[in-house]
Amino acid sequence: MKVLLTGGGSSHEREVSLRSTTAMEGALQDLGYTYQRVDLENELDVVDHWDDSYDMVLLGFHGVAGEDGLLQAVLEANQIPFSGAGVADSILAFSKDASKRQFMKHGVPTAEWELHFHDTDKELPETQLELPYVIKPDNEGSTIGLSVCEKPEDLIVARRVSGAFSKLIYERFVPGRELTVGVLGHEVFPIVEIFPGHALYDYESKYTKGMSRYICPADLDDALTKSIQNLAIKAMQSAGVQVYGRVDFRLDPQNQPWCLEINTLPGMTETSLLPMGAAANGLSFPQLIDHILKLSLKKYS
Repeated sequence: MKVLLTGGGSSHEREVSLRSTTAMEGALQDLGYTYQRVDLENELDVVDHWDDSYDMVLLGFHGVAGEDGLLQAVLEANQIPFSGAGVADSILAFSKDASKRQFMKHGVPTAEWELHFHDTDKELPETQLELPYVIKPDNEGSTIGLSVCEKPEDLIVARRVSGAFSKLIYERFVPGRELTVGVLGHEVFPIVEIFPGHALYDYESKYTKGMSRYICPADLDDALTKSIQNLAIKAMQSAGVQVYGRVDFRLDPQNQPWCLEINTLPGMTETSLLPMGAAANGLSFPQLIDHILKLSLKKYS
């Protein structure tokens, strides 16, 4: 198999994407695949680097333009095979409002929310939700633009952090434990529990080595583990997400899981959670990449 490995891009997550792409490049070398790596400023430039000698584009992008379905649509229009989720599933998963609607429709518990369209030059929209609640962009990843509002004064910071975005989700804050579940094809990985270095599992906590602590498998009883893993699969199916992804949850003090979102191009860095879950299931990082490539190719057979 000859692979076109692509990363970088134009989103806020460019640096993380480059780190993911470097890790995937190492995996391709270990696997003995023929490949070409390109680091791009514009995700859509992938098309200009493609030729018929390649079998697959391995996507290392994260965030807007790489993960929101636009790139997938352009690749599909040019009949270029690519890894991971397709067009419709990328669009649905990347919008928190759209994905939460799918969760509700398919019986996946998700916290109450409101969608607001926001003029970035004006005050934040008012909400019917009671404090505490979370404000976050509808279509960003890696907790970019996210604010936790526990008291009225927190809205001052939220205005600066979240107010830079024009399409906002207000979501009831769920106290409790931070969990995530990787899914690869029909296989669900052991649950990872996250103990963030900050009160919030923010960008720095995610991508600074040693900042956060993780346990995998999470310390949960068998019945609760199975229930959350089943919800992860159900969440993926609700948005039609193909090949692989990572589903994030909060587990409240009553042991009720609440689904937050699906990541269709989750991080592949040394601190990333999908490879951690895969490793706990006996899959090395190169084996994980190999499975992603082979499952992705099956979409086109």
